[in-house]
Amino acid sequence: MNNEIIFKLQERLRTHSDPKIKAWWENYVKDSAPFLGIKMADIRTEVRRWHKEFVSDTIAINQQPETALMLIRESYTEEKLAGILFLQEILLPAGAVNCKFHLQKFAELFSGNYIYDWNVCDWFCIKVLGPLIESRGASCADAVSQWRTAENLWQARASVVPFVYLVQTKSYFSEIKKSCGVLIKRDERFAKTAAGWILREISKIDTGFIADFFEDNLKYFSAESLRNAVKYFSKDEKKKYIKILKDLNT
Repeated sequence: MNNEIIFKLQERLRTHSDPKIKAWWENYVKDSAPFLGIKMADIRTEVRRWHKEFVSDTIAINQQPETALMLIRESYTEEKLAGILFLQEILLPAGAVNCKFHLQKFAELFSGNYIYDWNVCDWFCIKVLGPLIESRGASCADAVSQWRTAENLWQARASVVPFVYLVQTKSYFSEIKKSCGVLIKRDERFAKTAAGWILREISKIDTGFIADFFEDNLKYFSAESLRNAVKYFSKDEKKKYIKILKDLNT
């Protein structure tokens, strides 16, 4: 039944495919993921129509998260984004996503290599994990933060990125600092840029946090991740930290 219902959405999505959009996106992500070439507005519209016509009265609400996960396990980026939008716009507001139970399911999306590029990873983090943490609080935040030690790069990145738009909640800073301390020491570009991204956002409200983090970890930054972290610093402060990093690397 689930497969048939998902096929109905896939058929509808493909009616919006545009080769020019497909080419643009695949070039933008450096061919790291396949696209159908569908605008986000069309994905959102079709997900809502599909849910109303084929899902809401057919699949019990507590079983619908599995349908969303099935979409994320599909091959094309737009199918994955459809699953993410389903979780974000329909299932999270309905209270159908349980942090304790579904986080393990979400972790399997990474370990199963269904989320394997920065674009889908960050969409999932910002649209699903961030709102889930915001609504469920500290226990959920702590559980997501534990992903920092995951071997899988994208799961480890997901220990930090969901907090980008939750930085006003300073009670999360301790876990964020631990996660950034792990990620910045990894060699992969997208581990380091995750740390740089959230430090940039924290710098808007707490420069002391950033200075303290730099004291112990500056040597592990790439030039790219440091430029991101100090984006909102004064010109002189930017020059200071960039010079320190340069000196550390010579």
